Amino acid sequence: MNKTQERALNWLIQEGHKKQDITFKQSSPCFFIKDKKYDVKRLYGNQIIFYNNQYKQLKKFPNTTILVFRDNESSPYQKINFSEIKDLPSRYKDIEINWVDISTQVRTLRISDKTKERLQEHGKMGEDFDNLINRLLDTLEKHERKK
Repeated sequence: MNKTQERALNWLIQEGHKKQDITFKQSSPCFFIKDKKYDVKRLYGNQIIFYNNQYKQLKKFPNTTILVFRDNESSPYQKINFSEIKDLPSRYKDIEINWVDISTQVRTLRISDKTKERLQEHGKMGEDFDNLINRLLDTLEKHERKK
């Protein structure tokens, strides 16, 4: 169990659930309590990440509650019913949702807040950073070929 899942377990116990009634699994959803199911997500900046296999597992349990935790906070920042996001939206309220296809190679790129703001100025509504950066690079390459 990772730290975010530990915080979720502690929160569920604080909410009145008995530890012996909570079943933990290393899959999605990760907590089962009688007829309720919970999955846990860590908030990275303003983004949560779902991988393809997690999505497939959660589709079998559409009434799962997603508990979104910020680092070092003991209660969820947001509670999301999976049925509200099963159609793969890119946002839920103020949270960006990154749906990652496992077959796609994904890498992390660290940028400063200033760079992020500059990139966002060039972004189109709903465009993720991967598409934005590739579009900007395509524009640069096209411009270079004209020289």
